[in-house]
Amino acid sequence: MEAISTIGTVVSDEGAGGVPAVERALDILELLETSDGRPTLTEIAGRLGVPKGSAHRLLATLAARGYIAARGDGSLRGGFTLGPRLLTLAARAEGRVDLVDAARPPLERFAARTGEGAQLSVRAGDRALVLLRVPSPSHPEVALMGGAGASFPLHAVAVGKALLAFAPPAERAVYLAGELAAFTDRTIAEPGALERELAAIRDRGVARDEQEYKRGLRAFAAPVFGADGRVAAAVAVPLLVGGPESDDFVLEALRASAADISLSLGFTSPRSPRYGEGDGGGD
Repeated sequence: MEAISTIGTVVSDEGAGGVPAVERALDILELLETSDGRPTLTEIAGRLGVPKGSAHRLLATLAARGYIAARGDGSLRGGFTLGPRLLTLAARAEGRVDLVDAARPPLERFAARTGEGAQLSVRAGDRALVLLRVPSPSHPEVALMGGAGASFPLHAVAVGKALLAFAPPAERAVYLAGELAAFTDRTIAEPGALERELAAIRDRGVARDEQEYKRGLRAFAAPVFGADGRVAAAVAVPLLVGGPESDDFVLEALRASAADISLSLGFTSPRSPRYGEGDGGGD
């Protein structure tokens, strides 16, 4: 019997020191981690040197547990990406804990200053995953867009669009080439229109969601950058339609919170007015 010890390399079980099925599952995760596109079932089986039937069973198990995500009709025939469950686990690891710790004080100051709740999210495949929710001081029991662990499609919510707008161009192109579901009649579900919206977000530095995911809800979001200049997360404030009379005060406070978190992560200053757009964080 054979086991996969490294991607594309087949060795015998004897002396491998591992469980073959576990090693194959980990090989799939590592393959997806290093893939620029979305490998299909056939491509994954071929690159790992395993039968398609075995690869299908592993993919089905990983998808059912949320460790990978399938695009398309969900039948495992579409391409695959890493799933949100990995980010949920990673939130308990040192890096994500540091991010949450860095974000909590600025978001608490934001809530105290504006009276609005706020969220910190990171990208998890094709979705934005909430890592931290700081509630509104006046309505702490109300979570307009869900708490930690909730996830949303990138193109339909402000925080997702902020993450997508400042992602490397190749990643944006892959996302735009996929299926863009419409959740309301306001969702930007046409690739060209979404691409123009993302360019506008990079110009103004903040993303907006005007009832694009759920009727009656709007939101603003601002990107958070790490020491390497890449977008590391985004902060958002969800609002009810007909909420604050002026957006300017909330936007100013949100931008300040995002800047404070970025500074605590080691980000100093943008390299250009459209920072975060290039593969290395700048143009």
